[in-house]
Amino acid sequence: MGGAAAIEVSGLTKSFGARRVLSGLSFRIEPGEVVAFLGPNGAGKSTTIRILTGQLPRDGGAVHVLGRDPASDSAALRREIAFLPDTPPLYDALTPREQLELVAGLHELDDATAALRIPELLGSLGLDDLADVPLAACSRGNRQRTALAAAFIVEPRLVLLDEPLSGLDAPTVLQVKEILRRLAQRGVAVLYSSHLLDVAESVASRVLILHEGEIVADGAPGALLAGRPERSLEQLFRQLTSDADVEARAERFLASARLTP
Repeated sequence: MGGAAAIEVSGLTKSFGARRVLSGLSFRIEPGEVVAFLGPNGAGKSTTIRILTGQLPRDGGAVHVLGRDPASDSAALRREIAFLPDTPPLYDALTPREQLELVAGLHELDDATAALRIPELLGSLGLDDLADVPLAACSRGNRQRTALAAAFIVEPRLVLLDEPLSGLDAPTVLQVKEILRRLAQRGVAVLYSSHLLDVAESVASRVLILHEGEIVADGAPGALLAGRPERSLEQLFRQLTSDADVEARAERFLASARLTP
């Protein structure tokens, strides 16, 4: 593939003690792609994203994000990446407005730009009335909205979202889906981790399925299903991640909880 990739990963490995989490991961994401990063808990999704943002060192392999190595150039990358971690660092004593002001300062955004952007972001996500309410008093969904607004305090060339829809209501989920589509139209690359397969099918131009630290599927949703017996992305996911016995495990749970007839 020609041209500069938004993300280029080759042979990425990572272990925690004796446990191998990533086993030679390789993939490339182009500008304008919306890529769903799918996999069961413990597959290595969050670890990969933390390496891409420079929060976690890798053991081996090569990683380039917007042409830079995040291991040595994470400070510069932060000014070009909208990043929402799976557990956003929100401070209960701060209000949504103050949280965004804090993040703007960390990104060294000038005061005039921050003063313009912060109320626009809060308003666009329906946080006008809560802008000056302590986050400790905000619902889970409004805390997630605040984290989402903070992620976009920069004008990104790349968006990395780890479980971005957690706690959001249906209207906001639809809004986020549309945001991702429009970002792609503007040439911004998007990689988002999610357990919601319907979101991947409706938004993603491409799907990466990770299982036990390895990529077991990579392609457009329709192309991945072509010629296979599975008729949905959910069925394919279950087959590739050894989750085909979900019905039996559900029945076992009901039995253990004494909920079977």
